Amino acid sequence: MIDPFSFESCKSLFAEYDIQLTEEQYDKLRIYADMLTEESKHQNVTAIRELPDIWIRHFLDSAYLLRFLPDSAHILDMGTGGGVPAVPLAVMQPVFHITMLDSELRKIEFCQRVIERLRLDAAAISGRAEELAHNSEYRGKYDVVVSRAMANGSMLTELSVPFLKTDGFLLAMKGAQYDPAVERFEPAAEAIGATVVYAEPYLICDEQKHLVRVQKIADTPERFPRRFAKIKRSPL
Repeated sequence: MIDPFSFESCKSLFAEYDIQLTEEQYDKLRIYADMLTEESKHQNVTAIRELPDIWIRHFLDSAYLLRFLPDSAHILDMGTGGGVPAVPLAVMQPVFHITMLDSELRKIEFCQRVIERLRLDAAAISGRAEELAHNSEYRGKYDVVVSRAMANGSMLTELSVPFLKTDGFLLAMKGAQYDPAVERFEPAAEAIGATVVYAEPYLICDEQKHLVRVQKIADTPERFPRRFAKIKRSPL
């Protein structure tokens, strides 16, 4: 019986999306899959816990972003959770400089163990985005912010754009139910010196998804992001 998640099987799956998977990358992702599964017994680092879903909905979906990301980019994964999409991106493209951010310390501690085990060029920090975005160490320092299922479009835009360099961009991963009228990326972007470039639908193994790119075109006013309670109470 053929192992559906052997190296050759996964290599062929990735190749269907024009993504090259090496044996070294496969070995690291396999270790990461085992770590995610084991850690999920102790804390909710991911709701996706079956091996087929991990490879397709975590690893392949994350690797799909590679075609949109510039070489050697400084990338912030906001609301990283157990490290998705940051860890698969760091495995697939070691020239990226990736920082994982999450407000839950235990999840960041797990991400740090993954970084050490896989020897990734990455960092993991715990903190609240609306606070760190006002810290000069992080504000305006990244080429790209990536995020999956962290918040709706308006909130995500306000929290992420201050981290970006001018001409940098947010790449938001959204699901099949994406609705621009509900997400409100555009009004939030306009308020803080950015613009929505596209909302692109795509399929991963017949599952509908969307990528939303928000480009930073001007300096973000210093008052943004606001306190979290105010963002939630009065979205842009």
